[in-house]
Amino acid sequence: MFLDGWKQYSLKSKLQKSLKPIQNSQNKIGEGVGVLFDSRDFQDEKQLEALAKCVSATSEISLFVYIENQNQSNFSVSEVFSKKDFTVLGAIKNEKLNAFIDKPFKILISYYHRENVFLEFVTSQSKANFKAGLPVKNSTVNDLIIKTDLADVKLFEQELVKYLKILNRIE
Repeated sequence: MFLDGWKQYSLKSKLQKSLKPIQNSQNKIGEGVGVLFDSRDFQDEKQLEALAKCVSATSEISLFVYIENQNQSNFSVSEVFSKKDFTVLGAIKNEKLNAFIDKPFKILISYYHRENVFLEFVTSQSKANFKAGLPVKNSTVNDLIIKTDLADVKLFEQELVKYLKILNRIE
């Protein structure tokens, strides 16, 4: 229990340090769409897979889900991670999660609304060219914040496509 609190403290401090140097990554070429979400909000990832496909139908889609318990892994399409994939000092032990972070996605969709230091840390460390998501406490981890109800994935999808077209991120 004490170690979990220490993990969260370490990640929060790393997150705060990583938010200070905001980098504009428009000059990098990215491909694919990444989606991060919390398992407490969705039992089926099909809606979020459809959301990613509407943004880029031809690109590769990677879904990563945060789970509270390792026994909760009932997601077929998604890769999963939990707080056990982080060391006490905030380093990531999960190689697939490291690969997800290092991949230069065209767009990363952070579809969670709860304050979760693990999800926020992964979002902030991602090498994605453009990050979009719902409002959370550390909203500075996303380039575009769309304020919609979490359950209304279709409205989020419509607004995301609209703004990505305006910003010339998609055709």
